[in-house]
This record gives sequence, C-alpha cells and structure tokens, in this order.
Amino acid sequence: MTKVRRPAGRAGYALIFPNRCGVGMANLGLQSLYRIISALPGAVCDLHFADRPRGLLTGQSIASSSIIAFSLSFEGDYPAIPEILRQAGIAPLAADRGEDSPLLLAGGMAATLNPEPLAEIFDIFYLGEAEGPFALLHEFLSENIGLERSLLLGRLAAASLPGVYVPSAYRVAADYSREPLHGAPEKVAMQRAPEGWEPAHTVIAGGEDDPFGGARLLEISRGCPHGCRFCATGYLARPARFIPFEKLLPYIEKYAGKGERIGLVGAAVSNHPEFARIAREILAAGGGFTVSSFRAETLDDEMLGLLREGGLKTLTLAIEAGTEQLRRRAGKTLDEEALLRAAQLASRHRVSRLKVYAMVGLPGEEDSDVEELARLAGRVKTALGRGNVTLSAAPFVPKPHTPFQWEKMEDEEVLRRRIRLLKRISGPISGLTVDAESPKWSLVQGLLSRAGREAGKWLAGGGEGVQWPRILRTPEAAGILGARDPDALLPWDFISETPRRELLLEERRRSGLILPPMPCPSESCRFCGICRGD
Repeated sequence: MTKVRRPAGRAGYALIFPNRCGVGMANLGLQSLYRIISALPGAVCDLHFADRPRGLLTGQSIASSSIIAFSLSFEGDYPAIPEILRQAGIAPLAADRGEDSPLLLAGGMAATLNPEPLAEIFDIFYLGEAEGPFALLHEFLSENIGLERSLLLGRLAAASLPGVYVPSAYRVAADYSREPLHGAPEKVAMQRAPEGWEPAHTVIAGGEDDPFGGARLLEISRGCPHGCRFCATGYLARPARFIPFEKLLPYIEKYAGKGERIGLVGAAVSNHPEFARIAREILAAGGGFTVSSFRAETLDDEMLGLLREGGLKTLTLAIEAGTEQLRRRAGKTLDEEALLRAAQLASRHRVSRLKVYAMVGLPGEEDSDVEELARLAGRVKTALGRGNVTLSAAPFVPKPHTPFQWEKMEDEEVLRRRIRLLKRISGPISGLTVDAESPKWSLVQGLLSRAGREAGKWLAGGGEGVQWPRILRTPEAAGILGARDPDALLPWDFISETPRRELLLEERRRSGLILPPMPCPSESCRFCGICRGD
C-alpha cells in the first residue's frame, strides 16, 4: 500500500463556487455545504471563488487542500472550473493528475442533474442534498486520504456509499451504456435531506456585489408543487417540502431582532401555507424581508401589503409564455387575468417596478406566441400604470429529469429572430424594456446540461477561452441539442431515486394535449407509485 503526502485522518476542504464572490455568498447551497462540512469531525473548510482564488478565510491557495470541492448550481459556471484549477497548478482532466494530487469533488443541483459532462474532470460526485449522508463520504475520506488517488477511488467505488458516484469506476460507451468496475454499483441513488433538516441560512455575510443587497437568507421551502414541464426543481426535488414556522422562528428572531432584512428563499415561497405568518413575525420583530419571485395567482391585497411593508421595491413574476395554450403546454397554469390583477395590485400598493420572466424557444412555440408575449407585456405595463416593466426573456434549455428532457433546443438563428421580434414589438411601448439572454450562451448551457463525457475535453480545452462557436457547429453538438429518442439511453439514466421515465413520458404526452401536470397524490412520499411508475 502506497502512502502519499496528504495527511491521513484530516480532510482539508477548499470549497469553491465558480462565479463571483458576491454571487456565491448569496447561494444557500454553498452556505449550507460550508456549515455542514465545517461541523464534521476532523474537517477544515475555506471558501474560494472565481474572482477570489485564495481562501476567503485563510488566504491559502486551493492546492494546499487535500479535497477541492465545487458547489455547482448552474451549468453556465462550468467553463470557469478548468481555469480555476489551472491557476492553482492543477491539471483540469483527472487522467492528467498524479497520484498525490488533491481529490476533486463536485456536488450541487447542476451536478446532480447530470454529472457526466464533468466526469473527465472530477474524481468524485455527491448526488443530492448535502443534509443527506454526506457525512459518510467525509468519514471515508478522512480514513483513506493518505492513499494513492487511484487506490482510494477504487475502494470508494466498491464501498457503494449512498449518493457517491466515482466516474472512473465505469466504462461508458458511445450510446451511454456503462459497465461498472471495481465493484461499483450499477445505479447511484440521489439523496434527500432527512425529515426535520436544519433550514439553509446565511452562515457568512455576503460580498460587495451580493444580489440580495446584504439580506440574511433563510430557506422556507424546498421543491415545488406545480410541476412545470421544463423545470427540474418541480420533478427532481419533489415532493415540495415547506419548513414549519416553528423551525424558522429562531432565525427570524436572530436576524429580524437586529433590524436586518431576511431573504426568504425557495422555489415555492408564495405557496408556503404559513407565509403570511412568517412575514408578520419578521415585521413585528423589527426586520424587513425580500423574496426572489412570487406567483401572480397567489397575490392579494393582504399579501402585497405585507411584501410592500417588508421593503419590496420590484415585484418579480414568471409567466414563461405569451399565450395560454403555450403556457399550458409547458405546465404553467397562470392565466392572463391573474397576471394583470397582480400588476394592478402592484400599482395600488405603489410598487413601480415589475420584472416578468419568460422564455423563447419552448416546444411548440410559433412566432405568433412571441408576438403575443410582447403584447401581453404591454398589457401588464398598462395595468401597472406609472412605473416600469422589464421583460426578461431566456431561451428554453431542456433539462434532465423533466418531461422536456427529450425535446430539441431551438436553433440559434430562430432564437435570435424571435428575440428581435420581441424587442421590435415591445420597443414602442413606453416603460417596457426587454432584457434577453444570449442565444449562443444558452446553447452552450444546453450542451453542458445534456452532454456526456465528451464535454469534459471541450471544457478542459481552454477554460473560458473554449471555442464554443466552433463546438456548436459540430455533429456531436447537434446530436446533443437535437430531439432525443425516448427509447435511447441518456447520460444520466444511471441515477436512481429520480422520477421514472414512465411518468416523464406521460407528462410529455400530456403536453401535446395541453393538459395541466398530473398532481402528486401524496405530499409526503419519496416518489410514490405514480412518480416511480409502479
């Protein structure tokens, strides 16, 4: 047995968020992971960011840690990973690293959806919510950290720890079929937080460019009950879980009692059955609060009054598409009347700024849908009266584990034309601005969302200097971005405890019939019979 220079029994983590410090510090996944790791026996943890490669707390280099752990929430951050590693003197591709190099670990929502685009870079993935059995992985690493990397990874694969995926322990073919090696399990189960988990919250205050303006963040829900067919959160993180008021109260008293603002975080904040009680408690304690977005159909005078008293300046709503037919195809049941009523309520409560999220390139979309989206945004502006509306349009990106995972991502030329159409119709409307995401960059996100291991070599080819325009023109990229065969294997099919293919295919079929998503019959199941296809 060969030992290397890493000290056994001590796991030093460099926890990295591959984006700006302010963005990372406002990410509750990163904050939670830092809190969880720091509390583990024998663990030391420092924070690193794309613009602050040296440790935020110690000033040390990434390379001084035995475990380099990346928290990955968004595929758009992937291109920064190889550059961060190069700056630390670490080869991006696992095959190019020596036996004594630090172990590279990845986790987070994006990595859980589909780890394969990063499988040539990382040694280990943890799939799922960190409040699950992450401690078992840490215990294994603490006991074996002194071994050569290849020997340690072989033992880790054979240990079959819950949620732990070792990509080097699988031989993967071009059709995504795979052969386990070293006794590795055929499937890796995505992990969920145990009942009664500690709510994610701000542990270390954010940076200067914190998008929440310095608010203390507090998780009040996880998952989403609505099941929009394009959204991974509504499927992978189901069932929706709402943290009880009593469990949130200590954090409310701690932060609001000091007069601080609290950012209430969750994919379904407005559906929390005790939202009004939470808001009133924060206000009564002397604090303010903010939310990232709200569902238009849940707004009423009382709710908007609470939001306004909490310090709301911009009301953010998501409509996804301009026509009811396309919204229903996507699983969004919002009707125009509810949207316009929300704008009128905003005007009544002197909220002068609205931000409306929508997509272009959804399956089944026509130019007429885009034209109607612009007109609908104009009607929202009229309902608001004085003030400004920003229509934020992003190209649809098909995500793993959703009913739309097999859909084609629209061509760049079509996306550009539809965004131009949106801007042309919206342009003459005073007080209405269109903010659109780059189609080319969205296509890169689509690649990194649905690719297999070929993406690792693309990423390692030059960090942020990768020639994405050239890659997007290749037959490989066209195959990844095109419509997928529902009978063929997908790169992420080896992950278990996820929605079953039968459920997703049925929802995909229903999208063509323009039916609402199938409701989950149980709020407490871990993928009940319908979700699993039993």
